[in-house]
Amino acid sequence: MKMFKRIIAIVLVAMLALSFAGCHKKGEIAIKVNGLEFTSAYYMCALVNADSTAKSMAQESLTDDEKSGKTEIDYFSKKIEDKSFVEWVEDTALENIKTIAAYKLICKENDLKLDEETLKNAQAYADYYWSGYGPYFEINGVGKQTYIDYMVDTYYSELYFQHIYGPEGEKAIKDDQIKQKVYDNFVIANILTGNYTTDMDESKKASLKTEFENYKEDLLSGAMTFKEVYNLFNGIKEEENAEENTETTDSADEQSKPLDEYASVIGAEGTSYEAAYYSSVKALALGEIKVIELEDKSGIVLAVKQDITADPYYLEMLDPDARHLIADEDFEKNMDEYKKDIELEINKYAVGQFKVKKIKEPEYN
Repeated sequence: MKMFKRIIAIVLVAMLALSFAGCHKKGEIAIKVNGLEFTSAYYMCALVNADSTAKSMAQESLTDDEKSGKTEIDYFSKKIEDKSFVEWVEDTALENIKTIAAYKLICKENDLKLDEETLKNAQAYADYYWSGYGPYFEINGVGKQTYIDYMVDTYYSELYFQHIYGPEGEKAIKDDQIKQKVYDNFVIANILTGNYTTDMDESKKASLKTEFENYKEDLLSGAMTFKEVYNLFNGIKEEENAEENTETTDSADEQSKPLDEYASVIGAEGTSYEAAYYSSVKALALGEIKVIELEDKSGIVLAVKQDITADPYYLEMLDPDARHLIADEDFEKNMDEYKKDIELEINKYAVGQFKVKKIKEPEYN
Protein backbone atom coordinates (compact mmCIF):
# COMPACT_ATOMS: atom_id res chain seq x y z
CA MET A 1 0.00 0.00 0.00
CA LYS A 2 2.87 2.35 0.89
CA MET A 3 4.55 1.55 -2.43
CA PHE A 4 1.30 2.29 -4.27
CA LYS A 5 0.98 5.66 -2.49
CA ARG A 6 4.59 6.51 -3.36
CA ILE A 7 3.93 5.74 -7.04
CA ILE A 8 0.80 7.93 -6.99
CA ALA A 9 2.77 10.73 -5.32
CA ILE A 10 5.53 10.54 -7.93
CA VAL A 11 2.97 10.65 -10.75
CA LEU A 12 1.23 13.66 -9.19
CA VAL A 13 4.53 15.50 -8.77
CA ALA A 14 5.40 14.78 -12.39
CA MET A 15 1.99 16.00 -13.58
CA LEU A 16 2.31 19.13 -11.44
CA ALA A 17 5.76 19.82 -12.91
CA LEU A 18 4.38 19.43 -16.42
CA SER A 19 1.50 21.76 -15.69
CA PHE A 20 3.91 24.44 -14.47
CA ALA A 21 6.10 23.90 -17.53
CA GLY A 22 3.18 24.84 -19.77
CA CYS A 23 2.00 27.73 -17.63
CA HIS A 24 3.86 31.03 -17.69
CA LYS A 25 3.46 33.85 -15.22
CA LYS A 26 1.66 37.05 -16.20
CA GLY A 27 4.22 39.70 -17.05
CA GLU A 28 6.93 37.12 -17.66
CA ILE A 29 9.89 38.74 -19.45
CA ALA A 30 10.68 37.07 -22.76
CA ILE A 31 13.20 39.50 -24.26
CA LYS A 32 15.59 42.09 -22.83
CA VAL A 33 17.37 44.74 -24.89
CA ASN A 34 19.76 47.20 -23.28
CA GLY A 35 17.56 47.78 -20.25
CA LEU A 36 14.25 47.43 -22.08
CA GLU A 37 12.00 44.47 -21.28
CA PHE A 38 9.35 42.80 -23.43
CA THR A 39 6.87 40.31 -22.00
CA SER A 40 5.87 36.93 -23.39
CA ALA A 41 2.52 38.40 -24.40
CA TYR A 42 4.32 41.23 -26.24
CA TYR A 43 6.39 38.66 -28.15
CA MET A 44 3.22 36.77 -29.02
CA CYS A 45 1.68 40.02 -30.29
CA ALA A 46 4.71 40.47 -32.58
CA LEU A 47 4.46 36.84 -33.67
CA VAL A 48 0.76 37.14 -34.57
CA ASN A 49 1.47 40.32 -36.53
CA ALA A 50 4.29 38.61 -38.42
CA ASP A 51 2.07 35.58 -39.11
CA SER A 52 -0.64 37.82 -40.55
CA THR A 53 1.90 39.60 -42.78
CA ALA A 54 3.34 36.29 -43.98
CA LYS A 55 -0.10 35.00 -44.91
CA SER A 56 -0.75 38.14 -46.95
CA MET A 57 2.59 37.73 -48.73
CA ALA A 58 1.87 34.06 -49.38
CA GLN A 59 -1.21 34.96 -51.41
CA GLU A 60 1.09 35.55 -54.38
CA SER A 61 2.17 31.89 -54.43
CA LEU A 62 -1.20 30.18 -53.99
CA THR A 63 -2.02 27.31 -56.32
CA ASP A 64 -5.07 27.55 -58.58
CA ASP A 65 -6.96 25.12 -56.35
CA GLU A 66 -6.09 27.16 -53.26
CA LYS A 67 -7.24 30.36 -54.97
CA SER A 68 -10.53 28.79 -56.03
CA GLY A 69 -11.14 27.26 -52.61
CA LYS A 70 -11.03 23.66 -53.88
CA THR A 71 -8.24 22.90 -51.45
CA GLU A 72 -7.37 24.45 -48.11
CA ILE A 73 -4.42 26.86 -48.19
CA ASP A 74 -1.29 25.20 -46.85
CA TYR A 75 0.65 28.21 -45.63
CA PHE A 76 3.38 26.13 -44.03
CA SER A 77 4.40 24.77 -47.42
CA LYS A 78 5.06 28.30 -48.71
CA LYS A 79 8.40 30.07 -48.93
CA ILE A 80 8.56 33.71 -47.86
CA GLU A 81 11.64 35.59 -49.09
CA ASP A 82 13.55 32.30 -49.48
CA LYS A 83 12.72 31.18 -45.93
CA SER A 84 10.25 28.61 -44.72
CA PHE A 85 6.97 30.13 -43.56
CA VAL A 86 7.65 29.34 -39.89
CA GLU A 87 11.24 30.60 -39.99
CA TRP A 88 10.19 33.86 -41.64
CA VAL A 89 7.47 34.52 -39.05
CA GLU A 90 9.77 33.80 -36.11
CA ASP A 91 12.65 35.87 -37.52
CA THR A 92 10.36 38.76 -38.41
CA ALA A 93 8.75 38.87 -34.95
CA LEU A 94 12.17 39.13 -33.30
CA GLU A 95 13.42 41.63 -35.88
CA ASN A 96 10.35 43.82 -35.34
CA ILE A 97 10.94 43.82 -31.58
CA LYS A 98 14.59 44.68 -32.19
CA THR A 99 13.53 47.56 -34.43
CA ILE A 100 11.04 48.86 -31.86
CA ALA A 101 13.74 48.62 -29.19
CA ALA A 102 16.17 50.54 -31.41
CA TYR A 103 13.75 53.45 -31.83
CA LYS A 104 12.89 53.53 -28.13
CA LEU A 105 16.56 53.50 -27.17
CA ILE A 106 17.64 56.19 -29.62
CA CYS A 107 14.72 58.38 -28.54
CA LYS A 108 15.79 57.95 -24.93
CA GLU A 109 19.35 58.89 -25.83
CA ASN A 110 18.02 62.08 -27.43
CA ASP A 111 15.60 62.80 -24.56
CA LEU A 112 12.58 62.43 -26.86
CA LYS A 113 9.21 61.49 -25.42
CA LEU A 114 5.82 60.90 -26.99
CA ASP A 115 3.52 63.83 -26.24
CA GLU A 116 -0.02 63.54 -24.93
CA GLU A 117 -1.61 64.08 -28.34
CA THR A 118 0.44 61.30 -29.90
CA LEU A 119 -0.36 58.94 -27.03
CA LYS A 120 -4.04 59.81 -27.43
CA ASN A 121 -3.88 59.11 -31.18
CA ALA A 122 -2.09 55.81 -30.57
CA GLN A 123 -4.79 54.79 -28.10
CA ALA A 124 -7.51 55.77 -30.59
CA TYR A 125 -5.91 53.75 -33.40
CA ALA A 126 -5.39 50.79 -31.07
CA ASP A 127 -9.07 50.90 -30.06
CA TYR A 128 -10.12 51.13 -33.70
CA TYR A 129 -8.02 48.19 -34.87
CA TRP A 130 -8.80 46.15 -31.77
CA SER A 131 -12.50 46.34 -32.60
CA GLY A 132 -11.74 44.37 -35.76
CA TYR A 133 -8.64 42.33 -34.97
CA GLY A 134 -9.08 41.89 -31.22
CA PRO A 135 -10.48 38.34 -31.47
CA TYR A 136 -7.45 37.27 -33.55
CA PHE A 137 -5.09 38.40 -30.78
CA GLU A 138 -7.22 37.36 -27.82
CA ILE A 139 -7.58 33.78 -29.03
CA ASN A 140 -3.77 33.64 -29.04
CA GLY A 141 -3.38 35.00 -25.51
CA VAL A 142 -2.71 38.67 -26.30
CA GLY A 143 -4.75 41.11 -24.22
CA LYS A 144 -5.86 44.56 -25.30
CA GLN A 145 -3.36 46.40 -23.07
CA THR A 146 -0.46 44.49 -24.61
CA TYR A 147 -1.78 45.35 -28.06
CA ILE A 148 -2.02 49.03 -27.05
CA ASP A 149 1.53 48.94 -25.69
CA TYR A 150 2.76 47.46 -28.97
CA MET A 151 0.87 50.09 -30.98
CA VAL A 152 2.23 52.96 -28.87
CA ASP A 153 5.79 51.66 -29.28
CA THR A 154 5.52 51.85 -33.07
CA TYR A 155 5.18 55.64 -32.77
CA TYR A 156 8.79 56.07 -31.62
CA SER A 157 9.93 55.62 -35.21
CA GLU A 158 8.08 58.74 -36.39
CA LEU A 159 9.16 60.64 -33.28
CA TYR A 160 12.82 60.12 -34.12
CA PHE A 161 12.28 60.65 -37.85
CA GLN A 162 10.77 64.10 -37.23
CA HIS A 163 13.59 64.87 -34.78
CA ILE A 164 16.06 64.39 -37.66
CA TYR A 165 14.14 65.46 -40.78
CA GLY A 166 11.29 67.59 -39.39
CA PRO A 167 11.09 71.41 -39.70
CA GLU A 168 13.41 71.86 -36.70
CA GLY A 169 15.45 68.70 -37.27
CA GLU A 170 19.19 68.19 -37.66
CA LYS A 171 18.64 67.43 -41.34
CA ALA A 172 15.56 69.58 -41.88
CA ILE A 173 14.19 69.41 -45.42
CA LYS A 174 13.60 72.71 -47.20
CA ASP A 175 10.05 73.91 -47.85
CA ASP A 176 10.52 74.08 -51.61
CA GLN A 177 11.63 70.43 -51.66
CA ILE A 178 8.54 69.44 -49.67
CA LYS A 179 6.27 71.38 -52.02
CA GLN A 180 7.85 69.85 -55.13
CA LYS A 181 7.60 66.32 -53.74
CA VAL A 182 3.92 66.80 -52.85
CA TYR A 183 2.99 68.16 -56.27
CA ASP A 184 5.06 65.50 -58.07
CA ASN A 185 3.50 62.55 -56.23
CA PHE A 186 -0.05 63.55 -55.32
CA VAL A 187 -3.13 64.90 -57.06
CA ILE A 188 -6.65 65.58 -55.86
CA ALA A 189 -9.90 64.82 -57.60
CA ASN A 190 -13.59 64.35 -56.97
CA ILE A 191 -13.87 60.57 -57.06
CA LEU A 192 -16.94 58.37 -57.48
CA THR A 193 -16.24 54.64 -57.26
CA GLY A 194 -18.44 51.84 -58.52
CA ASN A 195 -17.36 48.35 -57.51
CA TYR A 196 -18.12 45.22 -59.51
CA THR A 197 -19.64 42.74 -57.09
CA THR A 198 -19.40 38.96 -57.46
CA ASP A 199 -23.06 38.70 -58.44
CA MET A 200 -22.75 41.16 -61.34
CA ASP A 201 -22.81 39.71 -64.85
CA GLU A 202 -21.51 41.56 -67.91
CA SER A 203 -24.85 43.27 -68.57
CA LYS A 204 -24.96 44.70 -65.03
CA LYS A 205 -21.37 45.90 -65.37
CA ALA A 206 -22.26 47.54 -68.68
CA SER A 207 -25.24 49.18 -67.01
CA LEU A 208 -23.01 50.62 -64.28
CA LYS A 209 -20.61 51.97 -66.91
CA THR A 210 -23.52 53.63 -68.71
CA GLU A 211 -24.69 55.18 -65.44
CA PHE A 212 -21.21 56.64 -64.87
CA GLU A 213 -21.02 57.96 -68.43
CA ASN A 214 -24.38 59.66 -67.90
CA TYR A 215 -23.06 61.25 -64.70
CA LYS A 216 -20.11 62.52 -66.71
CA GLU A 217 -22.42 64.11 -69.27
CA ASP A 218 -24.52 65.71 -66.51
CA LEU A 219 -21.38 67.19 -64.96
CA LEU A 220 -20.12 68.47 -68.31
CA SER A 221 -23.43 70.11 -69.16
CA GLY A 222 -23.84 71.61 -65.69
CA ALA A 223 -27.09 69.73 -65.15
CA MET A 224 -25.68 68.35 -61.88
CA THR A 225 -22.89 69.24 -59.45
CA PHE A 226 -20.50 66.59 -58.19
CA LYS A 227 -22.17 66.79 -54.79
CA GLU A 228 -25.52 65.97 -56.39
CA VAL A 229 -24.02 63.12 -58.39
CA TYR A 230 -22.30 61.75 -55.28
CA ASN A 231 -25.46 61.92 -53.19
CA LEU A 232 -27.61 60.38 -55.93
CA PHE A 233 -25.27 57.45 -56.50
CA ASN A 234 -24.88 56.77 -52.77
CA GLY A 235 -28.57 57.23 -51.98
CA ILE A 236 -28.01 60.24 -49.71
CA LYS A 237 -30.88 62.67 -49.31
CA GLU A 238 -30.00 66.36 -49.21
CA GLU A 239 -31.43 66.92 -45.71
CA GLU A 240 -29.50 63.92 -44.35
CA ASN A 241 -26.31 65.26 -45.88
CA ALA A 242 -26.92 68.67 -44.33
CA GLU A 243 -27.36 67.12 -40.88
CA GLU A 244 -24.12 65.14 -41.26
CA ASN A 245 -22.24 68.29 -42.30
CA THR A 246 -23.63 70.19 -39.29
CA GLU A 247 -22.54 67.43 -36.90
CA THR A 248 -19.10 67.30 -38.47
CA THR A 249 -18.66 71.07 -38.23
CA ASP A 250 -19.78 71.16 -34.61
CA SER A 251 -17.34 68.40 -33.56
CA ALA A 252 -14.44 69.37 -35.78
CA ASP A 253 -13.04 71.78 -33.20
CA GLU A 254 -12.19 74.15 -36.04
CA GLN A 255 -9.44 71.90 -37.35
CA SER A 256 -7.91 72.64 -40.74
CA LYS A 257 -10.13 71.38 -43.55
CA PRO A 258 -9.85 71.14 -47.35
CA LEU A 259 -11.67 73.75 -49.42
CA ASP A 260 -13.47 70.98 -51.33
CA GLU A 261 -15.00 68.44 -48.97
CA TYR A 262 -15.45 65.96 -51.84
CA ALA A 263 -11.81 66.02 -52.96
CA SER A 264 -9.79 62.84 -52.52
CA VAL A 265 -6.01 62.54 -52.41
CA ILE A 266 -4.57 60.14 -54.98
CA GLY A 267 -0.93 59.14 -54.67
CA ALA A 268 1.75 57.69 -56.91
CA GLU A 269 3.11 54.18 -56.45
CA GLY A 270 4.96 53.78 -53.17
CA THR A 271 3.00 56.49 -51.34
CA SER A 272 0.49 55.96 -48.54
CA TYR A 273 -2.26 57.15 -50.93
CA GLU A 274 -1.21 54.89 -53.80
CA ALA A 275 -3.93 54.27 -56.38
CA ALA A 276 -3.81 52.27 -59.60
CA TYR A 277 -5.50 55.11 -61.48
CA TYR A 278 -3.05 57.81 -60.31
CA SER A 279 -1.38 58.21 -63.72
CA SER A 280 -4.74 58.48 -65.48
CA VAL A 281 -5.94 61.24 -63.16
CA LYS A 282 -2.62 63.10 -63.14
CA ALA A 283 -2.68 63.26 -66.95
CA LEU A 284 -6.05 65.07 -66.91
CA ALA A 285 -6.35 68.82 -67.31
CA LEU A 286 -7.82 70.71 -64.35
CA GLY A 287 -11.59 70.23 -64.33
CA GLU A 288 -11.42 67.44 -66.90
CA ILE A 289 -13.72 64.48 -66.27
CA LYS A 290 -12.99 60.87 -67.07
CA VAL A 291 -14.56 57.47 -66.45
CA ILE A 292 -11.77 54.96 -65.73
CA GLU A 293 -12.10 51.20 -65.63
CA LEU A 294 -9.78 49.80 -62.94
CA GLU A 295 -6.91 47.66 -64.23
CA ASP A 296 -7.82 44.72 -62.01
CA LYS A 297 -11.38 44.81 -63.42
CA SER A 298 -12.81 45.31 -59.93
CA GLY A 299 -14.84 48.37 -60.83
CA ILE A 300 -14.88 51.83 -62.38
CA VAL A 301 -14.05 55.33 -61.24
CA LEU A 302 -15.41 58.71 -62.28
CA ALA A 303 -12.74 61.34 -61.69
CA VAL A 304 -12.96 65.13 -61.86
CA LYS A 305 -9.45 66.52 -61.49
CA GLN A 306 -8.99 69.44 -59.07
CA ASP A 307 -6.08 71.76 -58.35
CA ILE A 308 -3.98 70.56 -55.42
CA THR A 309 -1.83 73.70 -55.61
CA ALA A 310 -4.84 75.93 -54.96
CA ASP A 311 -5.46 74.58 -51.45
CA PRO A 312 -2.68 75.02 -48.82
CA TYR A 313 -4.39 72.34 -46.71
CA TYR A 314 -2.64 69.61 -48.70
CA LEU A 315 0.87 70.93 -48.18
CA GLU A 316 0.32 70.67 -44.44
CA MET A 317 -1.50 67.35 -44.61
CA LEU A 318 1.03 65.66 -46.90
CA ASP A 319 4.12 67.20 -45.30
CA PRO A 320 5.07 63.99 -43.38
CA ASP A 321 4.54 61.86 -46.50
CA ALA A 322 6.79 64.13 -48.56
CA ARG A 323 9.53 64.06 -45.92
CA HIS A 324 9.46 60.28 -45.88
CA LEU A 325 9.62 60.09 -49.68
CA ILE A 326 12.71 62.30 -49.59
CA ALA A 327 14.52 60.96 -46.52
CA ASP A 328 13.43 57.36 -45.84
CA GLU A 329 16.39 55.78 -47.62
CA ASP A 330 18.90 57.81 -45.60
CA PHE A 331 16.92 57.30 -42.38
CA GLU A 332 16.67 53.52 -42.74
CA LYS A 333 20.36 53.23 -43.64
CA ASN A 334 21.36 55.07 -40.47
CA MET A 335 18.98 53.02 -38.30
CA ASP A 336 20.32 49.78 -39.77
CA GLU A 337 23.79 50.88 -38.67
CA TYR A 338 22.48 51.72 -35.19
CA LYS A 339 20.76 48.32 -34.88
CA LYS A 340 24.01 46.44 -35.56
CA ASP A 341 25.12 47.10 -31.99
CA ILE A 342 21.86 45.88 -30.48
CA GLU A 343 21.61 42.31 -29.21
CA LEU A 344 18.44 40.62 -28.02
CA GLU A 345 18.68 38.73 -24.74
CA ILE A 346 16.09 36.02 -25.34
CA ASN A 347 14.50 33.89 -22.62
CA LYS A 348 14.23 30.72 -24.71
CA TYR A 349 11.92 29.12 -22.17
CA ALA A 350 9.46 32.02 -22.42
CA VAL A 351 9.70 32.40 -26.21
CA GLY A 352 9.75 28.67 -26.90
CA GLN A 353 6.18 28.16 -25.68
CA PHE A 354 4.83 29.98 -28.72
CA LYS A 355 4.67 27.99 -31.95
CA VAL A 356 3.77 29.49 -35.31
CA LYS A 357 1.87 26.35 -36.27
CA LYS A 358 -0.30 26.74 -33.17
CA ILE A 359 -1.43 30.28 -33.93
CA LYS A 360 -5.22 30.19 -34.07
CA GLU A 361 -7.67 32.17 -36.11
CA PRO A 362 -11.10 33.02 -34.65
CA GLU A 363 -14.21 31.64 -36.25
CA TYR A 364 -16.56 34.27 -37.61
CA ASN A 365 -20.25 33.70 -38.25
